[in-house]
Amino acid sequence: MTNNFERAGSVTYIDPQATTTNENNPYKRLISRRHPQYEERLIDWNFFEDTYHGGRKWFEDNIFKYIKEGTKDFEDRQERAYRFNHSREVVDLVTKYLFKQNVDRSEDAPECVKHFWKKSTKFGADINDLAKQIAKNSSIYGRIGIVIDNESVTEGVLSKADERKNEVHPYAYIVTPQQMLDYSFDNTGELRWILIREAVRDDDDPFKSSGEESFQYRLWTKEAWMLFSTNKRGAVELIDQGSHNLGMVPVVLADNLLSDEEYGSPSMLNDIAFLDRATANYLSNLDAIIQDQTFSQLIMPTSAIGADQEAQDKLIEMGTKRIFTYVTDGSSKAPEYISPDPKQAQLILEVVNRIVSEIYHTVGLSSERTNKDNAVSKDNSSGVAKAYDFERVNALLTAKADSLEVIENKIVKIVTLWCGEKVDSEASDHKRIVCYPDNFDTRGLYDEFDIASRLMLIDAPDTLRREQMRSLITKLFPLLKKEVRNKIESELKEWPLSVEDLMNNSPTLRTASNNLRDPTHTIYKTQSGRGDATRDADGSAIDEKRPIANRRQGQVTKDTE
Repeated sequence: MTNNFERAGSVTYIDPQATTTNENNPYKRLISRRHPQYEERLIDWNFFEDTYHGGRKWFEDNIFKYIKEGTKDFEDRQERAYRFNHSREVVDLVTKYLFKQNVDRSEDAPECVKHFWKKSTKFGADINDLAKQIAKNSSIYGRIGIVIDNESVTEGVLSKADERKNEVHPYAYIVTPQQMLDYSFDNTGELRWILIREAVRDDDDPFKSSGEESFQYRLWTKEAWMLFSTNKRGAVELIDQGSHNLGMVPVVLADNLLSDEEYGSPSMLNDIAFLDRATANYLSNLDAIIQDQTFSQLIMPTSAIGADQEAQDKLIEMGTKRIFTYVTDGSSKAPEYISPDPKQAQLILEVVNRIVSEIYHTVGLSSERTNKDNAVSKDNSSGVAKAYDFERVNALLTAKADSLEVIENKIVKIVTLWCGEKVDSEASDHKRIVCYPDNFDTRGLYDEFDIASRLMLIDAPDTLRREQMRSLITKLFPLLKKEVRNKIESELKEWPLSVEDLMNNSPTLRTASNNLRDPTHTIYKTQSGRGDATRDADGSAIDEKRPIANRRQGQVTKDTE
């Protein structure tokens, strides 16, 4: 066999003409390799995916036959099965709350990054849509991959001139853990290479294309990429390759929560999906009980049937196509209908409600459900329970936001590398390109302003008011430049000002009806000589609309009896 590899710097190039018929060729070995935990986690990944998306096929694999159940009865029950998709509801609720607050992306970002934020995927979705998809899929699988590619680059990174000339830019797409067959890390924890399986379809020509689906395998390294496929003879061949010279693998491993695990991260559905499946099976059993209650079983002593076949057929039809007979001891006994004990249905309902409550309680979303039933509008949860739920969901959202912030800043770093620029995406807070909220409390910006004004009204201590103002500044401008933040902090030390300082030192502190800077300018007195009402405050020469104090009806004077 000829030498298939040619070393060029730090990039290994493969000869596309090398033979691929040998069973021991490196191509076949490459696409056959899996990371150590792939097979172990594959069943869970498929289960989490199917449980989230649902559909009729889900019931074929997840509704179980119980003891002594006939095959026909089981198939009928499986056909009638239904479920409330709590797995999808939990994931979607967390994603909704996560993006209820704004994600701050710095205005100081390079222009190529801003352009990427406007069109982050091949189909034109912006960065907010991409971030939501990352959040959702990482919740389902635990770990996913985000590939940042550049469709117009074949050799080397894209220069700014080429970017403007060709009007192209990097784009991102998500790969599931089932597609990430194997990957390796270097000593610093960065990806050394990753092998990704891609599904492709022969559909270029509507008349000549077969429409068949197949797989191809893409290997990303720190300097190059290679694409492999299996031909019609079953041999693996190299169909394309190129270099990108980024100095890093353009793939970000996105975890549900920040984790040190090498080949995976815990999914949000780790326990929820199994509880969700249990409720679907219990509800299916409940459906069987309801069916048996509605169509009760006819039982009849054998002596009452007789030998007439026509009469037997009519009795079977009356018994909803089924009848049980039993031998009596000779005494006369009338036919009757029997049905399951209705207490079993009540037991199932209680168990289902308890499991559903635990599903939402696990992630702090139990306030989304009532104490007994999600269909009623009354919320039976106490204030203390809501407080604990808030702390739990706030901790979950904060942890997930931290993970997404790291992911987005890594994406920014790769985008800038594609465009020939560099950015320190792991710098301190004032240099971060992307910043997610650190707290998901229900207090919004207007609430902070309201609290600040109320602290002023009750003459709260200055230190307390300064801390409240810092909180307000953080919500207003989370990505302030360092010099601006330092200037604000220095001015905040002299705040709040006293009333005397406001009167003496604020030349612009005026209102529509007063002038605190020069109170003598428009003061005129009432006929009593003690008034402080202003004249000309609204621009008129005389305030004719203001009544004179001692002419008011009902004015109490010394002459009043």
